[in-house]
Amino acid sequence: MDVSVIGISSEAADLYRYFLRHRGDGVGDAKQALGLDPDMVEAAVEELERLSLLDLRDRHKVMATEPRIGIERLVESRLNELNAEIRRVLAARDAISVFAEDQQQGERAANALDIERVEGLEQVRQRLDDLCFFSYKETLCLHPGGPLSRGAIETALPLDTRSLRRGLAVKAVYHPRSLEDPLMAAYLRDLVSLGGEVHITEEPIDRMVIFDRSVAVVPIHPKESSRGALLVREPGLVSQLVTYFDGVWGASKDIREFTEPSKEPPLLSELERRVLSVMATAGKDEIAAREIDVSVRTYRRYVADLMARLGAVNRFQAALRAKEENWI
Repeated sequence: MDVSVIGISSEAADLYRYFLRHRGDGVGDAKQALGLDPDMVEAAVEELERLSLLDLRDRHKVMATEPRIGIERLVESRLNELNAEIRRVLAARDAISVFAEDQQQGERAANALDIERVEGLEQVRQRLDDLCFFSYKETLCLHPGGPLSRGAIETALPLDTRSLRRGLAVKAVYHPRSLEDPLMAAYLRDLVSLGGEVHITEEPIDRMVIFDRSVAVVPIHPKESSRGALLVREPGLVSQLVTYFDGVWGASKDIREFTEPSKEPPLLSELERRVLSVMATAGKDEIAAREIDVSVRTYRRYVADLMARLGAVNRFQAALRAKEENWI
């Protein structure tokens, strides 16, 4: 029995039941009979009097209110409170129109492009951490110039590790100068061993990071990345940056091929060979994925990676180049 919902504590409920069973007993009788702490009994008596469940005009002869009257009155009072609360909650819907007007004003005053300016290196790192945490598909990076600083490496490796363990694809392109630093070279080896993909290019590239092909982060000033960054969410601009990345990626070399060039065809997994074999023949991704027994998402990821490695602009061309290069 839980009567706390109508404002009666468990101690007060026990005392109320006592006086219902012992009509005419006094407060002192209750203290002695129940063996409770006197202060606790006094507090419960005051609570019951406040709730109109006890008549204490004579403390030596306490009269308990009939439950059908006293409890019903408390229930009705509580229901009235709840109904009033419900009406106040429903009235909050009136605020929708007010907030909607604020939203419309904000949209009218907003810039034409969805670009956020973040200043300061620490603030940029925090935003990168947030974007990385909430990504669910892939991270694409371009790193021009030489090696990263020790601090940057110590910041980047945990983020990359977390992403790869969550199943995200991590693709990064670096300049050969990055490999001149032993700490940087070790970081890149660790990244590859965890499942990341690292390419090397000697061509000039612009610094940027793209999350899930929907948010791009570029420096405010291309030569002074410490000044801050621009977070670009405008679909048209992000699409152009993704196209730029894909072009750089396709023209660059895998770090293993760059550091240990080989004339032999690249080692392909059995699944990669099966993907190549159906790319030029299957009409739809769903059919191809079903044929090699993988999800459509997995199939598309493998296709995109193989096309980039082959420098192909479409799947048919990728299949042809794979045959020309003796990949299959």
